[in-house]
Amino acid sequence: MKKLKDKELCKLVKDEALSESLEAFKELVTEPTHLCLKCGRVSNDKKRLCKPERLD
Repeated sequence: MKKLKDKELCKLVKDEALSESLEAFKELVTEPTHLCLKCGRVSNDKKRLCKPERLD
């Protein structure tokens, strides 16, 4: 599995990392704890989002 750099999810998608490292990308969105108020993506690591907001 290819390790992803510490980039935000929206940048990873723009850089085509989603298609290149699908399994690693899935790990970032499994059991999400945060939602991005800017782009609407979810992640289990708030550092991966533009404007993270904790999910309750």
